[in-house]
Amino acid sequence: MLKADRQAYILKKVETEGRVVVQELTQELNVTEDTIRKDLQSLSKLGLLKRIHGGAHSLISDMKDFNSRVEFNSQTKADLAKRACRLIENAKVIFIDGGSTNLKVAENIPEHFDGRIITNSPSIALSLCRLSKASVTLLGGDLDKKNQVLFGASTLRAIQQIHLDLTILGVSTLDSKVGITVPSYEESIIKNQLFEQSSMVIAIATKEKLEKISTFFVAKVSALDYLITEGTVDNKIVDTYKKLGVNVVTV
Repeated sequence: MLKADRQAYILKKVETEGRVVVQELTQELNVTEDTIRKDLQSLSKLGLLKRIHGGAHSLISDMKDFNSRVEFNSQTKADLAKRACRLIENAKVIFIDGGSTNLKVAENIPEHFDGRIITNSPSIALSLCRLSKASVTLLGGDLDKKNQVLFGASTLRAIQQIHLDLTILGVSTLDSKVGITVPSYEESIIKNQLFEQSSMVIAIATKEKLEKISTFFVAKVSALDYLITEGTVDNKIVDTYKKLGVNVVTV
């Protein structure tokens, strides 16, 4: 197989499975480990994947701003959000973390909900104004204009004072081995604290977020109670998360 064909095969596998392993590629392509490592190094230098020990992961672009993400895959996010709303009916104190999919959750919470909803997202807080029976708390902090979310020491301190029945976590990437990761350190601190304060944590993730990694660690995937994702996700990936003790709901 020519080098170009071999690297095209590697990129296709990264795209569909989220990761590649050197040993597996040597068997599939009938070449040496050194050849595969050189291929991965070349593709990494071109910015087409992220090189890690023993293989490579796909790259997640963090360049889109919040408004762009809201428009992307909007109907799928709405479908996932509607399913998530069925899990919050008995919760009295809910935290909705920032994120475009979580905005869809806020837009689909039933009007009869009469609990308290806390958020660090101005956009989500505004969308909750339609709920006449619910109490809405918008935490203070420094505003991340690109992601339209509040963060920082004051946000963290406020979260530390609250016991949450349920958190709907905003997620950038999930990987069965590495865990939940995000692109910024400040974001990782807030999300990690949400796990500490919550009786239940739900993550909603479109399929392109699964088996991907970002920069800063939040928690192991096994810390999640529920993962809601698309029905088109590969069964092997779904089974992997289930084996970690996560209740996986596909829509």
